[in-house]
Amino acid sequence: MHNLILNVKRFLVLTTGAFVVFSCSDDADEGNDFDNEGKVTSTELKTILETESVTGATDQLVSELYGSSGKSGKTGKTDEGCYTVSYSETGYTLSFDDCTIEDGGEQLSGSMTVVYGGDDDEYAFSVTYDELRVGKSYVDGTRKFKIYSEEESQSVSWIVDSDLMVTLEDGTEVDEEGTKTMSIVFNDDFSESVLTVDGKWVLKIDGNTYSVDITELLEAQFGCDYIGKGVMALTKNGLEVDVDFGDGDCDAIATVIYPDGTEEEVSLED
Repeated sequence: MHNLILNVKRFLVLTTGAFVVFSCSDDADEGNDFDNEGKVTSTELKTILETESVTGATDQLVSELYGSSGKSGKTGKTDEGCYTVSYSETGYTLSFDDCTIEDGGEQLSGSMTVVYGGDDDEYAFSVTYDELRVGKSYVDGTRKFKIYSEEESQSVSWIVDSDLMVTLEDGTEVDEEGTKTMSIVFNDDFSESVLTVDGKWVLKIDGNTYSVDITELLEAQFGCDYIGKGVMALTKNGLEVDVDFGDGDCDAIATVIYPDGTEEEVSLED
């Protein structure tokens, strides 16, 4: 169990690192492109991926704090005075007071409540976020987590069911609902291990509905800052496109492929 939890914590940190590079650029695509029915813009794609960055940051927070708060007691406070812990029979609630967990970390406020999955399923739990501010973005709603590992394939996986409202730094509100499976396949040379992402989820942004379906497993090498392989099928208000992240090269380019075969390269850099 101890080794599994250590691997999961490492997995979450790397997951966050892989997605954080997809954050929206302040300079990208001036104006609001969300009402353009005939195409999927760089701004839209980056907003979808920025949501992954924010929710990935909450996952990292969970990995740092889950289990460290214990399963007993009534109330408590960290030595740093960053958050207060209130315990119940089923879990605990962490309340943050405009603080950071570590030097240089994101400023935190609001609260999150962890509910254990039970003795029969010790690697399952849910987290409810109540106006949790991570940096300059907010998260409300619930995520359910399930951890499992496979010794034969030397992998650790993290299944997440989400029902969230994410408010990004620029004020954009994103409703997210769906399921993702993120995995790490370890290599004898740890630097050559691979992060993968699979799943289906729906986002509602500024009156538009986006359905995401990973049709070819997304992969990122640990030595690369970007997802370098895989295909995301993206449906925007009935318009269906494929977003191809490449064949494994470590670059910051994705290709949007339209139904008529037209291809458009999109930069994932800020």
